[in-house]
Amino acid sequence: MYDSEMNPTDPAVDTPSTVSETGQPYRPVGFVISTTGYAISRRFRESLKSVGLAPQELGLLQAVASAEGRTQQAIADAQGIAPSRMVVMIDALEQRGLVKRRRNPDDRRAHALYLTAKGRKLLARAFPITVEHEQHLTGALSAEQREQLLALLDRVGVQVGIPPGVHPGMGHSALADDTDSDQEQREP
Repeated sequence: MYDSEMNPTDPAVDTPSTVSETGQPYRPVGFVISTTGYAISRRFRESLKSVGLAPQELGLLQAVASAEGRTQQAIADAQGIAPSRMVVMIDALEQRGLVKRRRNPDDRRAHALYLTAKGRKLLARAFPITVEHEQHLTGALSAEQREQLLALLDRVGVQVGIPPGVHPGMGHSALADDTDSDQEQREP
């Protein structure tokens, strides 16, 4: 029930402070990172549509290109991708003719990954998009500020269990979305 006698400026009322320790208005880091990250991700995803890629597909193509001949499992481990997610992603890239699996001659149970000519061409087409996106994001920063920002973001990421360089769309366990399992539990 509402008490009309209640005085919101009364120190006895327990309200969170809106001023930080520095005397500046309080700005939650998580909120700023989240909203900024969402806007950046959305813009990048839209930019990549012109070449028919999603950000996680681009990241995986780049990972394969930088480690051709490595096993699917080794690349998944390095990228923090769950094995089941990796299979689905590589299946999709292989069906599009961008990646080729080859049996590992030393271990026939393992598959080595290679980009196809089509995959290399697509990666080359996507590269200028990533450069333009990066320039748009960091154009107002000096090289030193950019490196400082990356170092700080890496430190925050480590605090929440994300290894540096892991893309959220890759399925790292620290980025698991519980909303799917919550939804399944609610459905009869």
